[in-house]
Amino acid sequence: MKTFASRVIVACAALAAGSATAQEMRQYNRIPTQSTDTKAMGFAIPAGAREAATKHAVDTAIVEAAVRELAAAWNTPALRALLANSFPQKDQLVDTLARVPRDARLRVVAVQAVNTLNQWEESLGDGRWQPVSRVSATVRTQIEYNDPRTGFQRLDGTNELVLVVRFPR
Repeated sequence: MKTFASRVIVACAALAAGSATAQEMRQYNRIPTQSTDTKAMGFAIPAGAREAATKHAVDTAIVEAAVRELAAAWNTPALRALLANSFPQKDQLVDTLARVPRDARLRVVAVQAVNTLNQWEESLGDGRWQPVSRVSATVRTQIEYNDPRTGFQRLDGTNELVLVVRFPR
């Protein structure tokens, strides 16, 4: 009995000694994030435009109105006119929305963040220049519709919308 107890004590002591000396160094790996360089993100100013002489913040009320207009047109043919020609897979998006239930609506819950990505001026051709801003808006949304099998459905989402805001002169 003494030998069994002494073996258990020796085994526990060996495990404790082994775990006390077994340490590891953890590496800190940088989390990859999207570049904040607007040119690297594909947001260079258009050809024929010039960098804005004075930078100004875009009023959030203007951005919120544009987001609500986009949401109102979401499941309608009017959406195509609101999307830029350079919008990636524009036709695929419109075709996909044609399969969404007709009573489905996109509701804006909140516009959480509005950030100006870059600003430039476009020539109006008569010597005047129109200020233009590219703005990112983080928007919480809900898609609401009635499913014949499961009843009323509400799907939450968080989206980043990139809007181009032109200011009339």
